[in-house]
Amino acid sequence: MKASVQTLAPRMKHGAVMISCLALSLVLVACGGGGDGDSGVTYSSAKPFQVGTTAYDANLPAEPTLPADTQVCATLQASDTLIKRPDGALPPEADPSVAGAGVAASAATTNPDQARIQAALNACGAGVETEVGAAIANADAAAAALQIAAADPTKNIAGASGEELAKPQYKATKYAVRLTAGANGGNAFISGPLTLPSGVTLWIDKGVTLFASRDVMLYNLPGKYCGNTAAPTTTTTAAKAGSSGNCRPLIGGDNLVNAAIVGDGAIDSRAYAEIVTTDKYYPIMKVNETCSNTYAAYQKGTFAAEGTPCDNGGTVVNRTTTVRNMTWWDLAMKGNMVDNGTTGSGSQSCFRMMVFNYVKNLTLYRITMNNSANFHFVPSGIDGLTVWGIKLQTPSLAAFANPAGNGNPLYNGDTFNEDNVKNTDALDPGSASKPTQVALTTGATNVLTTAAAGAAKPTTTWTTTTTTSAAKMYFDGYLKNVAIVYNYVSTGDDDIVLKGSNNPSPTGSGLPGIDGNMDVRADRKYGITIAHNHIYWGHGISIGSETNAGVKNVHVYDNSFNGSEEGLRIKSDYARGGEVSNIYYDNICIKDSTNALLFTPYYSTKALPAAGALIPNFHDIYLSNVRIQDKTTLKLMGFQANTGGLGNPQYPLVMTLKNVVADSPTSMNLIASDANLTLSGVNLPIVASADQRIVVSGAASQAVEAANVVDCSRAYVDFPSPTSPGGTTW
Repeated sequence: MKASVQTLAPRMKHGAVMISCLALSLVLVACGGGGDGDSGVTYSSAKPFQVGTTAYDANLPAEPTLPADTQVCATLQASDTLIKRPDGALPPEADPSVAGAGVAASAATTNPDQARIQAALNACGAGVETEVGAAIANADAAAAALQIAAADPTKNIAGASGEELAKPQYKATKYAVRLTAGANGGNAFISGPLTLPSGVTLWIDKGVTLFASRDVMLYNLPGKYCGNTAAPTTTTTAAKAGSSGNCRPLIGGDNLVNAAIVGDGAIDSRAYAEIVTTDKYYPIMKVNETCSNTYAAYQKGTFAAEGTPCDNGGTVVNRTTTVRNMTWWDLAMKGNMVDNGTTGSGSQSCFRMMVFNYVKNLTLYRITMNNSANFHFVPSGIDGLTVWGIKLQTPSLAAFANPAGNGNPLYNGDTFNEDNVKNTDALDPGSASKPTQVALTTGATNVLTTAAAGAAKPTTTWTTTTTTSAAKMYFDGYLKNVAIVYNYVSTGDDDIVLKGSNNPSPTGSGLPGIDGNMDVRADRKYGITIAHNHIYWGHGISIGSETNAGVKNVHVYDNSFNGSEEGLRIKSDYARGGEVSNIYYDNICIKDSTNALLFTPYYSTKALPAAGALIPNFHDIYLSNVRIQDKTTLKLMGFQANTGGLGNPQYPLVMTLKNVVADSPTSMNLIASDANLTLSGVNLPIVASADQRIVVSGAASQAVEAANVVDCSRAYVDFPSPTSPGGTTW
């Protein structure tokens, strides 16, 4: 990492404290992240870098902005019958649960706003296409023609870059749909799944929350079943483990240019609340693990007899029980923890908050995201991903308040904690599976169809039909030009994780699925930057567990971890491993973490793929100016030769640690094996070991003063939201 100097901004950035590196000292302080293996990173006892206070970073592109009023296509006001409580939850009477099994909830109360929000998005998308669609298509065609003429077999045809399409001539005069408070106090919307059109920004005002509908019927994909821990297809009754792939996301969008979700309002998926159904025949699991029906009977529009074995992951049909329905998080606990612990293959069909695929320029800005039923944000194949100034917290105070009025903890009696609200990853960017040429999505229509009784298909089906642009565009499938910065993240699983599962590279090109040096834009220094974030509950900043497509050239700097289960983490296993290299961690504070550093190729014992083992190989990993506070565990592990009798060579963890220190080095619990470690200014208990195949260059010393390496005095702040269970002084 080249030494750099932070600059004071003329004003406070959103979510950042104004003052950092107050003055230049005689020794330059490494203040801006990124790195190389031996970059001359140093620290000054007078002015060590102060984590968590950076206001301006010249390595980053410009901060996004909210739309102007003149750029709004439509403004929708919240109904004055929907007023959330101070804890952020809707009161039970807003969309009440229904008593008894086999009783349908009201569509009018479970989904009052989806149609009007989608209609506004569609109209805005159509306007964008009319105004700038041709300009975007022409730019893409011209760029693609040059790329095709170049005939480079190592590169996908990408068409116009996200950098080019970010220019003003490709943005419509009006492009935003704004959700605002009602005239008489209404501040909430309840909606089923929404499709974000190309070129459109969804803007949620401060104090306004978009709540997910609790009606499971809205999330079913055709031929699949959502809301279970085991789900047969519509043509078989053979139960299979649940999957989030059975469910529509709350907000989705594929094949987009210049799309965004912004504002100082919130989105709450309400995974803590009882699931309901507007189709009385649809199977719902109860907290005593019985079910209201079977899918086999549902397909015929009938009820199964009492005591019939469930096929949704429950035990037997019981419509006389008075216990409550399960919540999405109940399903996640049962499928992911209880069932998986028994069978090794359990899962759950819970909807994700946001899923986007193939986008040139996608932005989340200042929005608050709470209580997703599964992953919060899954963007794949994005050129120009910006996540700036968001607040993401799961579970929030609303979850503990249980607004459905049922006073429920998890179905097994547990109350929410950092490790039992499962699969609620916050930010999961990755590459897409392949390049594509497709028309842009300009709108969507949701159609409800009801089959006749006795038909061999679901009685109620929601089908989404998209409208598209006239011309097709190229997307190369890579994840590139990523800035995840100035965010506050607390969740029940990974906080920020790069997923290296898909590789769109041409066969034989040797390119990884994720490479931060690919097509780096002129407005930034690094292609993948994760910086200036405050991390709370969760599994920290991770790479993996899928690394089979390869991940390289990632810059992680000026981040704090307060109470996270993990801090810095690379994880994989021989079922989905691959090469991870040139990862740079700089200027980090970690406090009260279970595993401050966790680098392991033994993440799980999943079955090997048919093609054979995919072995993890983590090398050229650089840590500099990292301070660890409080007792914790450190895991530094490579892959041992001939693991499991595979006959593989050793793939050691190759890591350089420079100025990596603990306040109490004797309280560190180190687990290490198969590692080649280079040390400088390190006080951790790292020593060479022939038995554990650990090779050390340099030596650790307790003479290093942790306080001189990095300043953590202002790194840890309360979560900046009045709905935080831990409170806030913000």
